Amino acid sequence: MLIEKKDISRALDFKENTVEAKGKKLDLLSYGSLIEHYGNKGQVGNAILVLKECIKVHGSPPGEKSLSKLRLACRQQEITKEVGLENLIGKDPLEWLREGEGQLKREYSKKGRRNLLLVKNKLLHI
Repeated sequence: MLIEKKDISRALDFKENTVEAKGKKLDLLSYGSLIEHYGNKGQVGNAILVLKECIKVHGSPPGEKSLSKLRLACRQQEITKEVGLENLIGKDPLEWLREGEGQLKREYSKKGRRNLLLVKNKLLHI
């Protein structure tokens, strides 16, 4: 809730003084919200620190929805290998989609569709 209101300092204060002072841990969703917030703001270093803490506490990273903005920020700054993001959370599951879209764009152009339209028109006139 504090992260949604963009009050990250109070959220971190709550984490340290209230939750961790009682010996409890944040859940994966809370860590995911922190990582997503830092990813939206382009703060890759803070997001990586929270991600490493999450993996240390829970043994696994949060869901892909929380990590997508972090992946995007690392890809835009071209620091994915330097940070070791693939070692921490694995390969991007949507990478195949980006590669496939690049190939499909040529097929859906007017030049690529002209033979398909010819066959379709022939079938309709039978």
